[in-house]
Amino acid sequence: MPRLATACVGMPVMLALFWVAATYRLDWLVGLVVSVAGLLAGWEYIRIVSHLGIPQPKEFLIAAIPVFLMLSVLYEEYALVVGWGVVYFTVVYSFFRKGPKEGFFAALAGIFGFLYIPVLLSIIYFLYRGGFPYILHFFLIVWGYDTGAFLVGSAVGKHQLLPRISLAKTWEGLGGGLVLAVVAAAFLPEFWEDFGRSLPHIVVLGVWVGIFAQLGDLFESLFKRAGGVKDTGWFLPGHGGMLDRIDGVLGALPIYFFYMRYVLDLL
Repeated sequence: MPRLATACVGMPVMLALFWVAATYRLDWLVGLVVSVAGLLAGWEYIRIVSHLGIPQPKEFLIAAIPVFLMLSVLYEEYALVVGWGVVYFTVVYSFFRKGPKEGFFAALAGIFGFLYIPVLLSIIYFLYRGGFPYILHFFLIVWGYDTGAFLVGSAVGKHQLLPRISLAKTWEGLGGGLVLAVVAAAFLPEFWEDFGRSLPHIVVLGVWVGIFAQLGDLFESLFKRAGGVKDTGWFLPGHGGMLDRIDGVLGALPIYFFYMRYVLDLL
């Protein structure tokens, strides 16, 4: 029940914020939404990394993530400077705190976390610039996959997908998720103008976005298992933390953007 209630409230609110931002060109609102999500997910990432005994410049990264995301929306060139600054500071911090070997792995963990969360989240702004329908379309595909995988996996799932990473994922769930992701991929007005010619792109887009959403979820499951935690946090009732909620989004964003921009030339 908490999971359903959170989804029924959280999803419409988030989409409403993006719609308001796109309608009235409130770039700062988009920056605020992704900054809050990035801040919470970044804090959860650092907490899990700390369970692995890897030191991170916590306060610095927690401050840098929303700054980077807000600048990515408002002043892209400054975001690039901040990004490079974060990378170099993390390296210097890691090698000063630890020896060469430990410092190297600490620096990798910090740089990866920055690329994994705020850099990937910043891609949402490119969808926003194309218009609200693209943001809605992307989330429909990801949520379609999640819903299909959950319903089919719960009902008939018997063959585990990758039991060493997650016991709950099944091949049946994967198939059900991909089917619903393809159905969701059809809900874009540009595809309706010539549906016959668009159908192959709908199938490819739904399948690839669904697959990478699943890979994002599996990666996060592996990360949590390595850190010895069940959920990344407790911010969202029934869903765990923010990172639990956006793992599939992070995995699928680059694929969706690449296909829509460089294959279909729609963004």
